[in-house]
Amino acid sequence: MPLANDALKVPTALGEVMAAPRPLAVALLLLAGLAALLAHDDLRMAGLFLLGAALGATLYHAAFGFTGAYRRLIIERDTRGLQAQLVMLGVATLLFAPVLTAGSVFGREVVGAVAPVGWQVAAGAFLFGIGMQLGNGCGSGTLFTLGGGSRRMLSMKDTKDTVNGAKNLRWPNLHV
Repeated sequence: MPLANDALKVPTALGEVMAAPRPLAVALLLLAGLAALLAHDDLRMAGLFLLGAALGATLYHAAFGFTGAYRRLIIERDTRGLQAQLVMLGVATLLFAPVLTAGSVFGREVVGAVAPVGWQVAAGAFLFGIGMQLGNGCGSGTLFTLGGGSRRMLSMKDTKDTVNGAKNLRWPNLHV
């Protein structure tokens, strides 16, 4: 059964190989332009933007994701993705536990998020699962697929809402 990583195979036709750098060049120019716009107001935001873009590209090309790891576990009996997730969870726990215990980091208060759990959470999770099946992915999965070049995800309402939310976000009020 072919998986998503089959699409990463190198094309054999000379015309396809020669055309491949064009989208990368456009993406890099777009990233540089957006970073320059952000740097005009706040150099820190430009750095965070470029860091986020680099991490996103790295995770995309590494095919690192939660559902893909479980798919490979079930279909191919490959546990490497799940092992990577467990290592990530362990490292995050080891790094954040002392910060939560201290109550602050770099002069900012840090607390754990605690909320009551009721039947509403179960109902919401059920509806979320139905929406994921109908939409062929959750919000982050839809954006992941869209970032990989799938135009069919442009029709997803969540993608449109995310783009509109980012467009209307007031950057000066974002206290990162």
